[in-house]
Amino acid sequence: MKRNILYQILFFIILTCVLNVSAQNDHLDAAKDKAVAALIDRFDEGNGVLYVYRDFSLSLNHFTQKAKMFGRIENAVHDMDENWKEDLRSGQSAIRCEIDVPSDDWGGWLFLNGYLPAGETEPHLSDGLSSDQGIDLTGAAELRFYAKGEMGGERVEFFTAGFGYDGNTGFPTVPYPDSTRKQSLGYVTLTKDWQEYVIDLRGTDMSSISCGFGFALSAGESGTGNKVFYLDEIRFVPEGYTGWTEGPSLLRSYDTENIYIRNAAYTYDNALAAMAFISDDEPEAAKKILDGFVYAVEHDRYRPDRIRNAYMAGPVEPANGWENGINMPGWWDQDANSWYEDRYQTGSNTGNTSYAALALLQYDALYGNEKYREIARLLMDRILAENTDGWYGFTGGYDGWPEADVVYDFTYKSIEHNIDAYAVFKRLYDLTGDRRYADAAESALQLIRAMYAADEKYFYTGTGDDGRTPNKGLVVLDGMVWNQLALQDEFEPYLDVLETVDSMRTAEGGYPFSQGNGNGGWWPEGTAFTALMYRLLGDEVRAGESLNALRNIQTYRGMIPASTVEQLPTGLDLFDGSSWNYSNDPHVAPTAWFVMAVNGFNPYTF
Repeated sequence: MKRNILYQILFFIILTCVLNVSAQNDHLDAAKDKAVAALIDRFDEGNGVLYVYRDFSLSLNHFTQKAKMFGRIENAVHDMDENWKEDLRSGQSAIRCEIDVPSDDWGGWLFLNGYLPAGETEPHLSDGLSSDQGIDLTGAAELRFYAKGEMGGERVEFFTAGFGYDGNTGFPTVPYPDSTRKQSLGYVTLTKDWQEYVIDLRGTDMSSISCGFGFALSAGESGTGNKVFYLDEIRFVPEGYTGWTEGPSLLRSYDTENIYIRNAAYTYDNALAAMAFISDDEPEAAKKILDGFVYAVEHDRYRPDRIRNAYMAGPVEPANGWENGINMPGWWDQDANSWYEDRYQTGSNTGNTSYAALALLQYDALYGNEKYREIARLLMDRILAENTDGWYGFTGGYDGWPEADVVYDFTYKSIEHNIDAYAVFKRLYDLTGDRRYADAAESALQLIRAMYAADEKYFYTGTGDDGRTPNKGLVVLDGMVWNQLALQDEFEPYLDVLETVDSMRTAEGGYPFSQGNGNGGWWPEGTAFTALMYRLLGDEVRAGESLNALRNIQTYRGMIPASTVEQLPTGLDLFDGSSWNYSNDPHVAPTAWFVMAVNGFNPYTF
């Protein structure tokens, strides 16, 4: 009888554990589905609309070239402040407009598409002399925007389209005017509060529009003197299906107010997102990103043989009339009236190149795509040609602008980069039988082996600038975990490294970027790929602990932040000597790694 009771107790204990594991897996699957949906939603961040202005210097904006209109007195029309920060309608900024309306005069601004001929760097205002300066807005049902006056009572005319037509006769004045005449609200009287205004475009030919938006004030309608008013959220709203968001596209990496990175679609992040989609059997979503990579390579500013560290987020094909190839990330400095680019974002390093190739090859492995295989070979052939120094492994790549002959070459060798390259070269050899790739994989592997610190039970981060001497002292998570994911059976001599990984785990089940973490936070990206490693090793306890920690910090929209604290130190410095920290902004990389970890998908193996 006692034995039967013990069996019953044991049965209930086992059943409870099974049910708990099942419930936990259900929660993780739900969180994973939410993360996948959040990544897919990033393809259409404009919610199906086309923005003229959403926030200052945002990649979602269109018709970014501004033309001042005036009668007799040019300086009566003040420059707009497109980064106004006070009493906003929404978002991070609005537009402040100011015009001193003289007697019997008028003034305003046009928001134009502009154009940029191939080989030039300074865009031109639209002139209507060629047919490729207008944007096709077919399907636009309305132009919607918000406006308010400084004092209330300001009278302003708002309009769209009509570029290239005489204002009095309505006849074209240029060979290629807009496909429709000006569509105007007439003069409206503003209040001190934000009000939404709508220009109905149904039945209007919007197939070629150079002027997306405009406004004007006149003495007769607006009165004389200084007039100040504000604009926000200027956007075209479609009716039914629209093709505005079709085509290759790259995902914005961060949800952030940091102007230096908020438009950036980092190649590594997008490669991860593509592989997260692949792991969840979402080939069309993966293909949008990977086609973006193909377009980026084939339309590179310098040579069609490289992929940059980052691109402008959103559709990769430039607007009509902009013959500048792939859009590069950057930001507009309003005070300096200049466009700036980051030397790292425009550079190309071995690790990011390898990750793009990994994503292309993972898609090819599951769905078949010879073009992706061809581009992966092209990218890695450049690494073979440019990033070797006669010893084991591959050097870091470069920052800068080779198209402008401003390049900062890196002669160090990163273990992380070489892990990535090893996996790609190994796959390329399996696909092609080309001995060069086998030798390249072996070279990367020898570098990895040389970075093993047996006594300390970890891998060095890589070498110094001589390409041989190990950088000692900093114990970084990815150099250990990625090695296990990539090397698999060949990792057996280094199993004691996992003791170091385990020692880095925080109380919450998270992992920091480096062992010297000092502020109590942890690194969600690293936590996710460490959870994947443990899951593939069969350690569901550690994997589950980390995955649940990630689920607990997932935002309501499904994204996962880059850090659990405001500034998480990595222990590494940027090129300008400042500390490289992770913010707590929602980030594509940890979100994608979380999806792959729940799905048990190893991006390094095929």
